[in-house]
Amino acid sequence: MTRPPPGIARFDSAAGMVQALAASLHGERFTSPSQSPLFDSLMPALNQLPRRPREWAYSIGGMTEGIAPHAARKLDVEGIGEWIAGLYPQRTFDAAFIGSSNGALMHLAAAMGVPWLPQTFMCPVRAPFSDPDDAERGFREGLRIVEDLLAADPRIAVHHMQDPNQDRLMLAAMSYFRLKMRALPLAYREFLLRSLAPNATIYIHTCTRDWPVTRTSERSVYQFGALGGATEAEYFEGSPRVTEYLRRYRSRWPRWQPPAPTERAPEAEWGFDAALTGSIVALAREKNWRVVEMRFDEPESFSFVAARMIRDWYRSMNVDAARLVVDSFILMDPYTTLRLRAIPLWLVFCTDPSAETLRRFLETESFDEIDLMLFSHGTEGVGVTPIAKWRALIERSRREGRFLGVDTRRYPRDFATFARFGRALAELGPQAEPPPPMTLSQFEAGLRAHGPRHGVQMRTL
Repeated sequence: MTRPPPGIARFDSAAGMVQALAASLHGERFTSPSQSPLFDSLMPALNQLPRRPREWAYSIGGMTEGIAPHAARKLDVEGIGEWIAGLYPQRTFDAAFIGSSNGALMHLAAAMGVPWLPQTFMCPVRAPFSDPDDAERGFREGLRIVEDLLAADPRIAVHHMQDPNQDRLMLAAMSYFRLKMRALPLAYREFLLRSLAPNATIYIHTCTRDWPVTRTSERSVYQFGALGGATEAEYFEGSPRVTEYLRRYRSRWPRWQPPAPTERAPEAEWGFDAALTGSIVALAREKNWRVVEMRFDEPESFSFVAARMIRDWYRSMNVDAARLVVDSFILMDPYTTLRLRAIPLWLVFCTDPSAETLRRFLETESFDEIDLMLFSHGTEGVGVTPIAKWRALIERSRREGRFLGVDTRRYPRDFATFARFGRALAELGPQAEPPPPMTLSQFEAGLRAHGPRHGVQMRTL
């Protein structure tokens, strides 16, 4: 795959997921979010470093993904759209997904053999020697970058996001700006016009998860904190867990003091900005395409639905799936998961709410084998699930539970897992050729059957 253009991070959900899906549509495994053999070859050596140098190297490696502050005004949103669309094979599709990032959706799209175009992508901007816990300074110094990003393209909304709990190492060297497309870029329009069949269907994937934000302009907000291990209240009011976390990292702050929220807005990474819907519907009407919207509140709600839809699809082919493959953030490989005839369960992160999702799923489903990947973000943040708890969950398998590509001694600083997970998954067997694609009628029947139970609603626009 080609290297992404400046302004989109490879370690972000959108870039990682679109590359994983595109690989599957090309009939290939997805083995590396970095797509850099040189970088991946250095990961095992990095993992052997002591804690502090390992964290420092991770931060510096992340900073190389960022653009310089002066480049924000020149951000090429069209170029990023062209890169995303260009990852997919050039053929005719009966459907396409557009909208919120979601790993469970990647497995359904892979099963159907159709593409997904993300609304949101992350633009990291280099900011060395920053204090991740200084919310007021982060807010103030980000305003100029926000202004430049807004000037770069009138079709985007800018969500400046600062999460010192989960992004601590990266925020020491960069600032996070998640950009949401409020109108289809030309590259997306051209891809759809070139690739969709007559009477095709566009599925809008709408996660309604929101977050308290401080509005900074008509098209921009500042978001402190994010979906993960800490609660919204802990980010804004503190807690004993927050106090202990800041003490452990020798922060000069006893609690975080972000600007007061003024409203709620779509969550920066996972939420959908409904402004995009209008241009999708308008294009669809021009071409006589159907538009179907899927709405749900929490990203992992869709994980339950996708897992059960794929189970039913396998059963329609007389396959009784006995293996569960548990994804973690962007650690996934839809193509190999299909070849294993495994049920996928995507988890947002390696935190307690995601562990609870896996626990709830295993209360109603049982498997001979459970294979678990864990995305390491480098800090023992509030709500990060201990390795012992993950081990207890996979031991609920009837025969064997295993970690895939995880060094349990170094988790959650196990950075080499980014280069190991794909190989570990590929070594599992038996594997078969990918099955015939799931049809649109099977997909929509599955949504109607399993969606309402988990808060996933479907409607035609």
